[in-house]
Amino acid sequence: MESRLQAATSIVEEAGARALGFFMERAALATSSKGPMDFVSEADMAVEQQIRERITGIWPAEAVVGEELGGEMASRFWVVDPIDGTANFLRGSPLWGIALAFVADGVPEIGVIHYPVLRMTLGAATGHGVILNGQPFTRGVPFPDVRVAALGTNPHWTTAETATLEAEMKRHQWAVTGYRCATIGLGFAALGYVDGYFECHTSFWDLAAGAVLCREAGLRVAFDGARVRHGMRIAVGTSALTDVVLPFWSALAA
Repeated sequence: MESRLQAATSIVEEAGARALGFFMERAALATSSKGPMDFVSEADMAVEQQIRERITGIWPAEAVVGEELGGEMASRFWVVDPIDGTANFLRGSPLWGIALAFVADGVPEIGVIHYPVLRMTLGAATGHGVILNGQPFTRGVPFPDVRVAALGTNPHWTTAETATLEAEMKRHQWAVTGYRCATIGLGFAALGYVDGYFECHTSFWDLAAGAVLCREAGLRVAFDGARVRHGMRIAVGTSALTDVVLPFWSALAA
């Protein structure tokens, strides 16, 4: 696990350097739309191709599933989100990241998220804790009375459901924020910047790496069994927050 985590970290950071180059020249990128507020750029495609080539070079027999170039899940496989938060990326926001996870029997076992603009890399493997920029990291919350939860959004999750969940969290005195990027929301939960993150109708590549990080950071993590696209829910958070949210969670459409 440790050697796989080290290799995955190297792969993602190399891809991050390339993605950052695209980010600095984003006005010249070719882009297209996959659906309402769902964009893909030539940067997404190039970064995913680079990650795939690196994985295949190290583990030639292992399957790869990616947001842009597809693939089939197997008993052991890698799942790639080359640029999560493409809309943020295109608008010039620093809130986007690259995510890579290794999955065995449907369970994410290794997760790495790299934020190129923020110069941060988070990595974790089951039973090994969280690594931040190469150093062991322990989640801490210096001001626990500042209660903040993050809520995801996507075109497949109805406004009525997100509004209901947000209202319930606010009723229990949690402020609610959104980043339009699951990789940011989950990573920030692992870092202790927010108390948790929730999203319905998301895809496996959006949540797999972040689920490992949050689990190893000591948060509660609940998500549906592995499905590739638009069919998954994820709920992570502190005990205090999830005690509020999870009773409502099962009622939300999966």
